[in-house]
Amino acid sequence: MGFEINGPSSPLGIALLVLGGLALVGYGGYSYVEQSSALDAAVEVNATVTSTGVEEVDKRRGVAYKPQATFEYTYEGQSHTASNVYPGPLSRDFGTEDAAREQLEGYEQEDDVTAYVAPDAPGEAFLLRERSNKPFLVIGIGLLLTLGGLYSGRNR
Repeated sequence: MGFEINGPSSPLGIALLVLGGLALVGYGGYSYVEQSSALDAAVEVNATVTSTGVEEVDKRRGVAYKPQATFEYTYEGQSHTASNVYPGPLSRDFGTEDAAREQLEGYEQEDDVTAYVAPDAPGEAFLLRERSNKPFLVIGIGLLLTLGGLYSGRNR
């Protein structure tokens, strides 16, 4: 009994799969760099929480929950409003609403809190100084798609 992988067979389908995979690898790498630079350069600022909540995110493998918090702060004399709980463009999500809500403990409306802002992106402050593995997941999926496309092209 043999194992067979059926991928795209047309040159266009193969090219699109490889390009899509490479795009995901690039976006995952970009997200990792953005997250790392935000964490490395972040300075503390005083912020006031204006709202919190949990957003339900419909994913292919089920429902996930994303903590949401909007807050106001001043950096170098300029007022800003942000809604980033975590640094970087890829936000973290959780399997249950309770798990997402736990991330917001201590962040109630009108609370004065500490936020973090990277000097090169003063409008993109975040509340939790935590690293996410999500960029690596995106890179991994992109690599699998790229390798699958290359494998399909090789066996065409």
